Amino acid sequence: MYICVCNAITERQVRASVDGGATTLSDLQFELGVATCCGCCAATAAEYLPGGRCSSVCDVRSIAVPVNPPATMVESVAPAANSSFPIPLVATA
Repeated sequence: MYICVCNAITERQVRASVDGGATTLSDLQFELGVATCCGCCAATAAEYLPGGRCSSVCDVRSIAVPVNPPATMVESVAPAANSSFPIPLVATA
């Protein structure tokens, strides 16, 4: 099926572009030329993007998690009264 009649872009080409990493309409416009002439196909092309109605790609979202979070520095002037650190090791036989 043709998605963009002006530029003869098919559904197969749009799906291949999305499978190849296109995530926005701008990506499809740059790679294929979709919606660069009259623009009537923009909404239809966007449905093939991740999260769209015709998407074959999962909606992947990145979660920013620090790999090595910085250690918090706690200044200690004197040990706490009930502190038992370091804990003594006791070996039993």
